[in-house]
Amino acid sequence: MSNHVQTVTAVVVLTTGVVLSYIDYFMPPVGSIEDSVLSYLAHTMMFSGSVLGVKTYVDYRLPK
Repeated sequence: MSNHVQTVTAVVVLTTGVVLSYIDYFMPPVGSIEDSVLSYLAHTMMFSGSVLGVKTYVDYRLPK
């Protein structure tokens, strides 16, 4: 159950970062992404990577 919640949370957070980046890219001025949006995207990528990385490491190292 906990692994499922971690995976869903990581995917949802990463999806919000990507969607926000696409929205900002197509807002005027077109083709420009604000620094705050890029910062948010970077944070979502780090969060998702760390959550999924820890999950993978724990699944690999701990016997079931």
